Amino acid sequence: LMGRYDDIINMEHPSSERHPRMSALDRAAQFSAFAALTGYEDIISESGRRTEERPEVDEEQLGRLNEAMGRIEKELASRPAVKGLRFLPDSRKSGGRTTAFEGRVRNIDIGTSALVLADGTSIPLQDILELEVL
Repeated sequence: LMGRYDDIINMEHPSSERHPRMSALDRAAQFSAFAALTGYEDIISESGRRTEERPEVDEEQLGRLNEAMGRIEKELASRPAVKGLRFLPDSRKSGGRTTAFEGRVRNIDIGTSALVLADGTSIPLQDILELEVL
């Protein structure tokens, strides 16, 4: 009894001399899922990321900030230690977030209107919400 493919069942699989055999990993990659729209996932996750509006500084807070800045100017030679809150604007969309900072003051940069800490962090004065000299 001879089956339909008995004459070829034990033959060797043909291989090309011109094209090398593809690895199993490369073959699997051909059938894996792909993103039809490049960057779409990033856009969706970015639109879902939340930001805060810039908080308003009232007159009382402004007075305390000015007082702290005056004290920092007087003690600048001794690199006073400070801590506070700042608004960090978002680089991609409107708003940002409030973050704490702490360190020693290296300089007050008049040109850029920024408080420069010893570690090199430059904080624009208009972004400082609270400031305490330690």
